[in-house]
Amino acid sequence: MAIQVINVGNLANDGTGDDLREAFIKVNQNFDELDLRASNVEGANVGIGGFTIFKEKSGNTLNFRALQPDPTAPGTVEFRVSDDGDTLFLKSTQATLVFTDGVNTITSNVSQPIIFQGAVNTGTEVTVNNNTKTVSIDSQLVRESSPAVSATLNMQQNNIANCGTINGISIDDIASVAALDFGGIDSTITSIIDYLNFTTDVDFGTITSPVGITLDEGLIVS
Repeated sequence: MAIQVINVGNLANDGTGDDLREAFIKVNQNFDELDLRASNVEGANVGIGGFTIFKEKSGNTLNFRALQPDPTAPGTVEFRVSDDGDTLFLKSTQATLVFTDGVNTITSNVSQPIIFQGAVNTGTEVTVNNNTKTVSIDSQLVRESSPAVSATLNMQQNNIANCGTINGISIDDIASVAALDFGGIDSTITSIIDYLNFTTDVDFGTITSPVGITLDEGLIVS
C-alpha cells in the first residue's frame, strides 16, 4: 500500500479537508505500512563477483561484515570503490618476492615479472605450472652440449652403458686387453701398464744413428 496523504483543505476550517477521524485513520494506516516495510527490509550485494559485504538481518538491524587488513600479512591494504559505486576493490601494497643466491638479490616487480630459466648449455629446464603454483627444475646431462664435472664423479657402484672412448681409447679395446691370458711369465705384472712395458719392443736405433733413449736396466746382482 502506498503512503496516504492527509487532506488538510485549502484554508483552516474551510470544511474541504479530511475530518479528524479520517485523518487519524490515515495516520494509523501509514504507521502500519511503515512497520510492514521495516520488517521486509533486506540487504543486498550489488557488485559483480568477490565476497559479499552484507551478512544478515537481525530484527531491525542490518549486519555487514567488517573490512580490515590481514594482521598476519605484511604491507598495507587500500580500499577503492568502482566508478559505478557498486563494487569495493581491495589492493595490497605488499606484493613482492625476494630471491637471492647469497650474493645477488632480485625483488619481484608487478609490472615486470621474474623469469625462471635454465642456464645456457647446462641441460637444465625450468617449467612453471600456474594451476599448481609450482616451479619445477629438471637437470639432465643428456641435454648438455658440453657436459663437465667439477669434482670426482662417484658412480656409486652403478654401471656406465653405451660408452664410446675415454681420452681417445676405445672401451672395447681396453676390455679385450683386460681379458688376455698372460700365461706363465717370469715377471710380475699387476696392471695393464706393466704388461705394455714388458711386451713392447723399444727401438734404440743403430750404432751410427742412435735414437737417444736412456734405458736404466737396474743392477746386476752376482
